[in-house]
Amino acid sequence: MDNFYKYKKQLVESRPLEPDADIKHIAMLQAIAPYAKGKVQRNVTNVDISYAHRKTKLLLLLLPEWAPMFPPFNIARLSAVAKGAGYESTCIDLNIKAYNEARKWIMKGLIDFDPWDGTRDWKWLAADYHTGIHPHLEPLLRKYIEEIKLNPPDVIGFTMYYCNAEPVKYMVKELRKELPNVKILVGGPNVRNNVDPHPWTGEDDNIFDYIINGEGEMLLLNILEEIENGVVHEKVQKLAQPEEQRLNLNDLPRPDYSTFDFNEYVFPNGVNSEISRGCTAKCTFCEETHFWKYRQRLATDVLSEIETLYYEKGTDIVWFIDSLVNGNLNELRAFCKGVITKEMKIHWTGYARCDGRMDLAYYQDLADSGCTMLNYGIESGSQKVLDDIDKGVTIAEMEQNLRDGKTTGVAAFTNWIVGFPTESYQDFVDSMTFIWRNRNTSITNIAAGFGFGLGMDTIVGQNPAKFNLLDHKYAGGWITKDYRLSKFHVMVRMKIFAIFLQHLRSENRIDVPQRHNLPKNHYKIVFNNPNLQKEIEYENFDYNIIFPDIGPFADSLVNEIFTMFRILWRTRGGFTATIKFDQELDLIEFGERNAGPYWANHKFIIDDEGNWEADFDYLFKQPERIINPQDPLSHKSPFFAQDYSRQTSNASIRARKLAKPAWGEGGRNHEEFMQLIADEKELNETIDFSFKYNWQGTGSWKDADKYIIAVPSKHTKSTANYKPVVFDSVIKWEKKSTE
Repeated sequence: MDNFYKYKKQLVESRPLEPDADIKHIAMLQAIAPYAKGKVQRNVTNVDISYAHRKTKLLLLLLPEWAPMFPPFNIARLSAVAKGAGYESTCIDLNIKAYNEARKWIMKGLIDFDPWDGTRDWKWLAADYHTGIHPHLEPLLRKYIEEIKLNPPDVIGFTMYYCNAEPVKYMVKELRKELPNVKILVGGPNVRNNVDPHPWTGEDDNIFDYIINGEGEMLLLNILEEIENGVVHEKVQKLAQPEEQRLNLNDLPRPDYSTFDFNEYVFPNGVNSEISRGCTAKCTFCEETHFWKYRQRLATDVLSEIETLYYEKGTDIVWFIDSLVNGNLNELRAFCKGVITKEMKIHWTGYARCDGRMDLAYYQDLADSGCTMLNYGIESGSQKVLDDIDKGVTIAEMEQNLRDGKTTGVAAFTNWIVGFPTESYQDFVDSMTFIWRNRNTSITNIAAGFGFGLGMDTIVGQNPAKFNLLDHKYAGGWITKDYRLSKFHVMVRMKIFAIFLQHLRSENRIDVPQRHNLPKNHYKIVFNNPNLQKEIEYENFDYNIIFPDIGPFADSLVNEIFTMFRILWRTRGGFTATIKFDQELDLIEFGERNAGPYWANHKFIIDDEGNWEADFDYLFKQPERIINPQDPLSHKSPFFAQDYSRQTSNASIRARKLAKPAWGEGGRNHEEFMQLIADEKELNETIDFSFKYNWQGTGSWKDADKYIIAVPSKHTKSTANYKPVVFDSVIKWEKKSTE
């Protein structure tokens, strides 16, 4: 490799000057030489694309909801591969057409939310989609069904995500009626090869002819060849990429954008691309890291693609859709050096991990190459939770990355997980503390999602016991074995997190989730000094202040609210607050995935010195069991057995190998599964978390060394059995002697 670049250097120095483009190309090779690999990494499989005259016509569709910024890279890449083999291929992005149509729905007042707002993604799920979105979307889908009928293809391919599964299933069923002979394929991250008799895509998997699990380029070519040769199957074909296979990403055909109108997109001068696939990390919460094995493209291959788009289409904005754009720091730096040397004036972004090896000089190279922002998976401000997630980074490294990003102009889009199963009150507050401490660094966006979701293709999902999770759902969500954290606790934290972000104050604008209904209907906070901002350090504090002595579910739920009150007081000073939880309001804001039969009213007053008064009341009703008389095992609430141990997707297999669950790589045996069902029955017969409780109390956080909590003035049934013990700036409670 070194000799190659030395030869190129000698050549360019000894010969007459070539055109400027050639000079820049040689200079680029010299610039990236210290960082780029000289050859493709080992153990990757080349995609064999052999051109021939074919008669089979392919149509690839992307249905909403998905990102509307750029033309979809996935179907553009697959279309290019098909064309390279000689198949006629066309793409239709119904997502962008629906997105633009939905602007009219909003303007006309037909809907009161933006379906493409990330905080409303639950509106695309099941019943919510069919009542709230489908009546407006159906005419557009019908229009394109009619257009497809006019020039019917032989094969139609769909990409299925969790957020477009309902539109996909609707359109496939309608196309089946109109074009019974067309072959229909489906792939994407929402497709899994579960153990029989469970389907890959849901109860409707038989509406497809082919279901693809894994990377699609090679499997698509195999399917098209079958159809071209007249091969017919009586049953749906479920094709899985070999578990250890990794496709070579270099030298694939450039994405086929010929059938897209770039002017329809939010960024008409932008595209998606990829530097790598997969992820070098194995975060315990993540499914995507197991979806495919990591490998990166050579920097020269990426540069060639971007340069072509830059000069031929005027593309100067690139969003790399990799799980991890900095999975190979040297290759990414080689790309940066190449862009700088070629003097391409582009702007680019991508998903990244915080990494202590990325120093200030590294950030300067990122900035000089046009990196305007990196999208970090911060996840938590607690080192304990980061370690449980297996994030492989320290709080100090993350804070340094954010400071260096500010210095060089590389902004930070940050993603957070609220309510990881091992997250305590303290851990949750550490996340808010981290945000406040770093609000004036490079952070420009904070995304909170909908709290921790338990995925079957994750290390947590494949070994829940390791993370204190019960092997049963409760009210449709996960719950810890000690019952101290459930979807209801997480919903409280999500609302607290949103309220905290709405009262974040920073030197530069930070975009946060737009939950406009919260200050309208859920809470009111008035600060004694609206302009006050206080700098804070991380602290240890015991948030167990109320002791109803009802049980771990209730005792933990009633104390969640103190995390918000204390962090607001520490950062903004004294205030008066009312905040409520209401099943009807919370369903509108958070959806059934998070909300349920929980009601609470909190009145809280605290002065600048830390003296406070509180009046809280709570009501929780355990959800009723829903049972199908035809199937005694069909009940879904309150407790429902959850078994991911026998999933056979590549992602599940990879996650299970790393998780090392007690049931081993083969999953639960029959006896273990039947015990799971028996435990479910016992839980439903013996546990009821319903409670009603009112608490009034006063206290003081005045002295940083003595957080004395006064005995409540009312409803002292539980607190009377406890006394506070103060040491090391942390309140501890011990039971009073009964003597």
